[in-house]
Amino acid sequence: MMLLTESAPITCIIRGGTVVNSEFSKIMDVFISNDLVVALTEPNVDPGLARNVNCFEIDAKGKMVLPGGVDPHCHVGFKSGVFSTLDDYREASTAAIFGGTTTIIDFAIPESGETPLDAVKRQMERSKESLCDSALHGCVITWDESTAHQIGEIVDLGVITIKMFTTYRGESMADDDTILRVMRELKDVGGMVVIHCESNHLIEEDQRKAEQMNQVSAKWHASTRSELAELSSVRGILDIASAIEAPIYFVHQSTKSAVQLVSEARARGVFCYSEAVLHHLVLDDAKYDEAQPERYVCCPPLRSRSTVAGLVEALLNGQISTLGSDHCCYNIEQKMRHNSDVRNMPNGLPGVETRLTVGLSLLVQQLGLPIERFVAISSTNPAKLNGLYPKKGAIIPGSDADIVIWDLDCSYTLDESDLHMATDYSPYHGMQTAARPIMTMLRGRVVVKDGVLVDKRAYGRFVSGTKVDFSRFISGL
Repeated sequence: MMLLTESAPITCIIRGGTVVNSEFSKIMDVFISNDLVVALTEPNVDPGLARNVNCFEIDAKGKMVLPGGVDPHCHVGFKSGVFSTLDDYREASTAAIFGGTTTIIDFAIPESGETPLDAVKRQMERSKESLCDSALHGCVITWDESTAHQIGEIVDLGVITIKMFTTYRGESMADDDTILRVMRELKDVGGMVVIHCESNHLIEEDQRKAEQMNQVSAKWHASTRSELAELSSVRGILDIASAIEAPIYFVHQSTKSAVQLVSEARARGVFCYSEAVLHHLVLDDAKYDEAQPERYVCCPPLRSRSTVAGLVEALLNGQISTLGSDHCCYNIEQKMRHNSDVRNMPNGLPGVETRLTVGLSLLVQQLGLPIERFVAISSTNPAKLNGLYPKKGAIIPGSDADIVIWDLDCSYTLDESDLHMATDYSPYHGMQTAARPIMTMLRGRVVVKDGVLVDKRAYGRFVSGTKVDFSRFISGL
């Protein structure tokens, strides 16, 4: 029995499901008091806690009881060039909740005329319309005399990670000096840089060659952003992080070679972590030979089948710390608008709703990834690395009662018309899946049940990250 020593009366009991945390799975009863998990017991064991007069019970026998997903990579209302993603917080969070994700981590990327601090405050205000909880990564593009002070204020607001890009010249690209300064500043305040690694000069050379051959349409997207561009950038960023002993988190790594660079550096004592996103584990560059290759334009691009197999192998071998969606909610019209030139197309795929369903089906049920490890990469580790654990990412006494009951013994075809994202397509349309969330709870409230939104209130909260000693997690992540 695990018990919170002090608690208010029990408001809900989840009976007889298999509770899965990153470290164990076991048939247990879960006792909830308002927002919090207060006890885990063997089935039908009374923990001796008082019950609220309106206490209700949920029968989870034969089902899997997982902590709500924590999506470490989700873009909401994101602007890039002339394009904006189509969802606001209400729409993105609705899709997240239906897909079993109860916390999304968005990016506060400065728009024209904004400071990094302005962008964080803007997204925090927008998040008040959310149905699920949310956190943020900040973003710095250029270092100036105000940046260090702004980083301190951003961390004080509960945002302990700052994203930077090594590509997108003239838009969001940061130079090496800025990257080093931000790394050093964050290290001193218990934060971490989150980085998109593609060497911009190599990408520009790839695109120059593609233009000469008249191969810049979506069909040729994979050749316009090479694996070498990613690998080269990862190597350089690791050198900077190692030199100043700063933690670093690599988003959407798409190749086994890039992941191995990080894994080898971690073995040397560098505090570095790899994220993979679902589409790089599931889809390959054959999609660019289909009738509408524009649907699959993302950065980094989809890779070859052999590269995908290598990335999956790296995940199964424990070299990848987190699983994100890199959710960017564009629709087909936006994708088709500049289909003759990927340099002008919006990059990104919608996926916040499908990350867990497709991930459980492929990684756990087809490939044999232990479900405890899946919980680690999809919930626990994202929470730890963003300073949200143990409130998020676990079903343990004292954690928020963000709980999803899953049916892992079903079979259905994923249909984009059944989804709730603010777009008209899914890159996983037509895929056979074998996992379905049948109930989603956010902080003790049932929000979705049997595919129906039963609580439409904007109950989501902004969750502040606490400063992290990243060295504590180096061996386990």
